[in-house]
Amino acid sequence: MKRIILGTAGHVDHGKTSLVRYITGVNTDRLKEEITRGITIELGFAPYVLPDGQRIGIVDVPGHERFIKTMLAGATGIDVVLFVIAADEGVMPQTREHMDILRLLGVTRGVVALTKIDMVDEEWLELVREDVGEYLKDSPLRDAKIVEVSSVTGQGVPALLDVIAELCAETPERVSAGICRLAVDRVFTLSGFGTVVTGTLWSGTIRQGDTLELLPSRKSARVRSLQVHGEKRDEVYAGERVAANLAGVEKAFVERGSWLAAPDALHDSNRISLRLELLPDAPEIAHRTRVHVHHGTTEVLARVVLLDRTALAPGESCFAQLELESPLAVLPGDRVVLRFYSPMYTIGGGTVVEPSAAKFKRRNLESELARLAALYGGEPTQVLLVSMVKDGKPWSMAEVTECLSRTDAHEPEQIAREMVESGVLLELQDGLLFPSETASGLKDKLAAWLGDYFSRFPLRFGASKKEVAQEHFPRMDAKRQRAVFRYLDGAGGFEQDETAIWLAGWKPTLTERQSAVIDGLRGLYRETPYSPPPWSDAVAALNIADKEQGEYLQWFLRSGEMVRPSDNVVYLTDALQSAEKTLREKAPDGFTLAEARDILETPRKYAQQLVEYFDTMKITRWDGERRFWQGK
Repeated sequence: MKRIILGTAGHVDHGKTSLVRYITGVNTDRLKEEITRGITIELGFAPYVLPDGQRIGIVDVPGHERFIKTMLAGATGIDVVLFVIAADEGVMPQTREHMDILRLLGVTRGVVALTKIDMVDEEWLELVREDVGEYLKDSPLRDAKIVEVSSVTGQGVPALLDVIAELCAETPERVSAGICRLAVDRVFTLSGFGTVVTGTLWSGTIRQGDTLELLPSRKSARVRSLQVHGEKRDEVYAGERVAANLAGVEKAFVERGSWLAAPDALHDSNRISLRLELLPDAPEIAHRTRVHVHHGTTEVLARVVLLDRTALAPGESCFAQLELESPLAVLPGDRVVLRFYSPMYTIGGGTVVEPSAAKFKRRNLESELARLAALYGGEPTQVLLVSMVKDGKPWSMAEVTECLSRTDAHEPEQIAREMVESGVLLELQDGLLFPSETASGLKDKLAAWLGDYFSRFPLRFGASKKEVAQEHFPRMDAKRQRAVFRYLDGAGGFEQDETAIWLAGWKPTLTERQSAVIDGLRGLYRETPYSPPPWSDAVAALNIADKEQGEYLQWFLRSGEMVRPSDNVVYLTDALQSAEKTLREKAPDGFTLAEARDILETPRKYAQQLVEYFDTMKITRWDGERRFWQGK
């Protein structure tokens, strides 16, 4: 059976609570002050079973202008609205503000109850009917039925319930798959039980025993027990009013505005991008206007950053960012409502496009607006593509699925496969996916960078892969880096080995001076091939500048002319080959360190360097006394 939340809305003292009490038998005014003053201050809740057997949860919100914040906390997350207008007063200020809030929250399914008809005569009632009908024409409830009722006599209530039942039957069921998150609107403690939170479960499911996370405190809490309107449950579903008894967390760490969510599912941010809409009767707002932002049951302050203009006129919309003074945990598609900083009244709202946005850079205006438009449009392939392009890294299928879970896409793997087949995405090793546009841009950028690199370091045979990765894709892990280098290997224009990459066909071209220096170093090492000078002594002997010493060493190592067994110790490769050949000829059955020293006629220190190098290269093996040739 579907799980549906019905919320009330309307001006103060227009009969919302009385009507709910008449329908359900529950007085949702529970505070002494509410009962004394006759107005709702806090949110009220009541269960009800419709005549067709559909069970719904009713959220009764306050109508007084001082409690708009509380009204917003209750209105967020409702499926159907019971909009109340009193026949003795008609359309009033909070009637209009509540309707504006419904518009901004995207609530369009509802019924209008014209209450207190027992208090007016037919002539007055006819005037109110016309006034209300005219008002609704330009509202989100323009197609809603108007039912005249009395909470005193019960007149019209059966017809109202029939309309509500029809609306509930038309309402699509909330998806219980996906991220579990509950918007907390009430917190209290029970003796012997501890902390209890209540709220509407926006999505996902919660099971008794689950370990969840509270935001913004990031405290972990175990669900000790669950209730839905007083009924104990082992599991609750999206669209239900839930009370959760939490173990392991004190009341001080949770308040109205908190979220109870799956661990690490929500991430709060101090900057979000959104499609901003200003109400037709709101004042023009300027860039960096300060506002109150309402999301779920949370309220924070923020500055509005207009991306492509200096001011936004009434009734207009644009892409913008909110610089939040306190972080919010939002997801793409969430609705927020904006109220003017002072005096406080509703001016607009928006749909979250990017929950965690980077600071806007005006030089990227055109591309940034195009990217936000694609995200806002919600078309799965575009959302996936712009998200991957911005991230700049190859994605796993799990990451693709997570991204598309925010859209209406049902088969993420099929969508990704079609994008690969059309050439929009490339499939790299290990099943990683990479936008062709990003890959091509990376290839061009790297080619230009390598061209500049070799103009600065003409002696180098290649650029270190570690340096390339740090320069061009530092946020990728080792697995993704390997996949990108494999792509570059087959993309053309590059050559590489295990440690370096270079432009195809690149070879260092030596100047006469460089050739002379290299010949001089060769000569020094050939004079005493088995006992060569330390590298620092060799370059000092030839007066080679400090900044060039490393370049010459790399040239010798990459060209294969030299080997460096350890820091500051280098040998000519042909000297090592000669030493091996000599030892094999004169000691075919193995040798000690002393015998190697004598055969090669070199000091013990150098003989030890040589034989340890042979051990490292698996040419010889040492039994603790003698070395033997591998394979013998």
